Amino acid sequence: MKEIMDFGLVRQLARENGLDQVLDEPALAELRLLEAAKGEMICTKGERPERLYFLVQGKLKIYTTLPNGKSLLLRFSTPLALVGDLELVNGKEAMNTVESVSKSLLLGISYRALQNTYAENPKFLHFMLSQVTHKLHTFSNLSSLNMLYPVESRFASYLLSTMGQDESSSEEIQTSKLTELADMLGTSYRHLNRVVQDLCNRDIIRKVQRKLVICDLEQLRVIAGGNIYE
Repeated sequence: MKEIMDFGLVRQLARENGLDQVLDEPALAELRLLEAAKGEMICTKGERPERLYFLVQGKLKIYTTLPNGKSLLLRFSTPLALVGDLELVNGKEAMNTVESVSKSLLLGISYRALQNTYAENPKFLHFMLSQVTHKLHTFSNLSSLNMLYPVESRFASYLLSTMGQDESSSEEIQTSKLTELADMLGTSYRHLNRVVQDLCNRDIIRKVQRKLVICDLEQLRVIAGGNIYE
């Protein structure tokens, strides 16, 4: 990730996201502003993180790798989200991989800077608890989505989760990307390809070059059943 050397912007983003209310002054002084490009990894399963990140702009995709080598999509995160909070507390390796969906901005602080102070800061502990509670809630909901809903609903939910701000397009889909996505959604490439073709035939989505464009947003939401990977 690229560091942006603008300490005034760091303070502004910290204030806009309420971090000045949960971090003490020494911790605020240690914040660094980092830019992640689309597709860049924030952390990888199995590595030991060295920083706690606060997502302040953009969107992150969180997934895990299974023993058979396939990946399983867990959720997407939007601001204000934490990355590395559990690892800060338990001191273990990352359980999941976190990838930037588009260009994202994160405020990062080293574990070293927090290690001796976070346990004595009740506001920060309360903030961390609220974030962990949110993660557990979304994980429970999305586990049901992965296990109980048909592939069409899961794919519709994925498209809604990756939708751009203009509410018309999703991230680029290529043949290799579709194979990877099938693994993440817990299905086969052939099944997912049939779902994509069926949605195109029904004019709910269409392919434009290597991008999927949403034609009928309301119908896509109906198919998703109100579920989204967030």
